[in-house]
Amino acid sequence: MNKSFFIHKITVYHTEDDKTYTPIYFEQVYFRHNKKTNLVDKGLEKGSTGSITIPTIEKLNISTNDYIIEGIVKEQFDVTDLQEKYQVFKVVSIDDNRKGNLQHYKIGVSE
Repeated sequence: MNKSFFIHKITVYHTEDDKTYTPIYFEQVYFRHNKKTNLVDKGLEKGSTGSITIPTIEKLNISTNDYIIEGIVKEQFDVTDLQEKYQVFKVVSIDDNRKGNLQHYKIGVSE
């Protein structure tokens, strides 16, 4: 896999069993996201989605209870505080594609 394609960095706030969050940093990923705003009967609603490709042969500990922010963020996890500063995504799907020549994870996210 051509590493020059993976130019983005992300911070994953992984949910632990005791409901605390541990940050995991990835320096080389591909993050494609669409910023969307939907007009609903109660006003405007955010509806941004995205997909993240993480090239790796290692098993990753990412779940649908986790949150992702583009870039390396060294702050403690507080979803309200982070949403004021960053675009915070919730993990909605995880595809383990670690077979063949193009081993990677594909993570689906939604705002």
